[in-house]
Amino acid sequence: MEKAEQRDRERALIDRIQKGDADAYMDLVGEYRIRLFRKACSIVGEPEDAEDVLQDALVTAYRALPRFRGESGIYTWLYRIVVNKCRDFLRSRKSNPSDPVDPGQTVIMDDRINVEKNLELSDDAGYLIAKINELDDKYREILVNRYYDEMSYEEIADLIQVNIGTVKSRLFKARELLKRSIIRNGRGEEYFSF
Repeated sequence: MEKAEQRDRERALIDRIQKGDADAYMDLVGEYRIRLFRKACSIVGEPEDAEDVLQDALVTAYRALPRFRGESGIYTWLYRIVVNKCRDFLRSRKSNPSDPVDPGQTVIMDDRINVEKNLELSDDAGYLIAKINELDDKYREILVNRYYDEMSYEEIADLIQVNIGTVKSRLFKARELLKRSIIRNGRGEEYFSF
């Protein structure tokens, strides 16, 4: 779907929601729910917690929808709410010393793992995810946004409030850092098809 068509569709759904059509909200957020859940998992670490945070974020977004100005796409707006709710959740857990996730860190998890975590990542996928998680926040986040969350350069620029050139240069730097780290550990360049 073209960007203009997408925005028109979103605007029409928002108008329906504001007129009391609650089902339109599910249509609006439905296509983004899996991506938002994945993002929440990548931050809070546990699927059960991520689901709770996501539900809280979606309720917050529903209540805040009348204040949505449309300056960014609905996904970018929802993404920010989810990330902020995840950070709030982690801050509230910070006093628990057994918490393995640093609240300022984005950690990649693979959402193909079921909630019970019965499936294990392959060695290669686990290795690559670990290497990505070792990157500085600004580089890890840009890789996650581009390749894991499948965001466009424009969406990323809007999300982190930089120009598209900065997004491209950070993405280039992130790939180079990742490549050097993997090669330094004796792995080949089979990971660099992106």
